[in-house]
Formats: sequence, C-alpha cells, structure tokens
Amino acid sequence: MKLYRKDTNYAVRTLVYVAQQNHDVPISSTRVSEALGIPKNFLRRIFSMLIKAGFLNATEGARGGVNLARQPADTSVWDIMCALQGEMKICNGFHENESCSDVASCVICKRIIEIEKLIVREFQKITIQTLIDDMN
Repeated sequence: MKLYRKDTNYAVRTLVYVAQQNHDVPISSTRVSEALGIPKNFLRRIFSMLIKAGFLNATEGARGGVNLARQPADTSVWDIMCALQGEMKICNGFHENESCSDVASCVICKRIIEIEKLIVREFQKITIQTLIDDMN
C-alpha cells in the first residue's frame, strides 16, 4: 500500500509550479514538463485529472495551457491525494457506524481509525501555499 503515490507527487509539484507563475498567462504542458522533469505524456494525464478535479482551468489553442482554478491556500495535499487516488482507508473493518464481523479485530480498528484521522489532519495542513512558503 502506498499512501502517497508518484502521480500524486507529480500533481502536487505541478500545482506548486503553476502557482508560482504569472496567473494571467496559461502554462503549457511542455513548459511544465521541461521545468519539472516530468514525462510529457504522463504530465498530460496529470493535467487531465487536475482539470477534472477542479484544481486547474484549461485554455485551448496555440497559446493554451493551464492556470490555477483555486487559490494555493485553498488546495491541500489531502484534497489532491483524494482526487487522484480516491478516499484512503487503512482499516476496512470498522468505520463510522459500521462494526467488524470479528469483535476482537474492532479493538485494533478503533486505534487504526485514530491514526487515519491524524494522517488526514496532517495532510490537510499542507497546502500548495505552505509548500511555496517552505521553498522561500
């Protein structure tokens, strides 16, 4: 199980890069690919996912590209992870009002759910803006 996948890392890096550019000028996949060293075909797939999830806006045409659809402070790494990877759960046995079929395993699942909550909170604290601030 990977909690933070390569495609998510590329997506986060892409959003940080786009956020640092002139917001009035769309940024091409070629420019991002060259700047970040992300294979262009893979980056196009990342662009598509980020556009579909509402993180980027696309402009078509010869001078087309992408721009941020949301403010950097309003985009958390957790949001990106969920959009690209789907909702993540460490324990499938016990969530919310459901209960495990094996009562003994519920004891461990309750602890695991607390760990999940901590992980979520920490990833929610990391925004595109905080990553930009960390770079400066």
